[in-house]
Parts: sequence; structure tokens; C-alpha cells
Amino acid sequence: YQAQGWLVGTNFITSNAINQIEMFAPGTYDARRIDSELGACRLLGFNTVRVFLHDLLWAQDRAGFQSRLAQFVGIAARQGIKPLFVFFDSCWDPHPQVGAQRAPTPGVHNSGWVQSPGAQRIDDARYRPVLRDYVVGVMSQFRNDNRVLGWDLW
Repeated sequence: YQAQGWLVGTNFITSNAINQIEMFAPGTYDARRIDSELGACRLLGFNTVRVFLHDLLWAQDRAGFQSRLAQFVGIAARQGIKPLFVFFDSCWDPHPQVGAQRAPTPGVHNSGWVQSPGAQRIDDARYRPVLRDYVVGVMSQFRNDNRVLGWDLW
């Protein structure tokens, strides 16, 4: 732990994404913007960012999601930043869905943020294997990768 130095970080989402789905969805994932904005984080002295993920992206296309995560980790590493990945979140809208996200509501903080898992799936015993595979799959992908700082499970 002492070898990594003092951690200075922030929550991170790209400036053009309303939530964690839009940040990592296939049609809206923006590697150039991520590189630019993580570069700004580095210039401000950050060396870590907390990044929220979403189970629906795993359920929709795990290979594509893992590919985008791998690219994100590579971009962050080039900027000298280690992500802390967050798997689940119970804040704001309990009805997430993949696809186009709604527009922001002016003047409302986090107006498009969504829970993961959503209310429809949180108590669904049939969906638990998907949630387990999601956590195990992402953690396994980066389990020996020192470019990732760690995991925030809820």
C-alpha cells in the first residue's frame, strides 16, 4: 500500500453522460473524451477515480462491456490514474434501462442517475446469477491488474 503513495481522487463520469449506463454503453462510450477528461484530472493532481458501473451493460453484452472497461483502464493508466470500480448503487432512479437515456432535468442534481440493480431486479432470485457473474467476471478480468486500485461493492 505504501508503494502507491497518497491517493487523491474524485468520482468520475464523462461530461457528456447522464449516468453510468450512458458512459459505458456501446453507442455513447467516448474514449477520446475519457482520455481528455482523465488528462485534466491528472493535471489537477488526481491519481485515482471512482467509476460506477452498471449490471445491465453486463447483462446486455458482457464481452463488449469488458472490452470497453479494458480500454478505459488502459486510458486511465496512460494518465497515471487508477480506477476504483463501483458495482452497485442504490441512489436516485430505481428504474434503469439500457438504450438512449433521458435528457437531464435542468436544476436537478443527478437527474438521470440510475440504481444498479434497479427495483425490478434487486429481489429477483432469477437475476442473482447475472449479478454474481457480473461481479466475478469484472473482478476476474482485473484481479491481477495493478492498474486498478480496487472495488467498491455497494
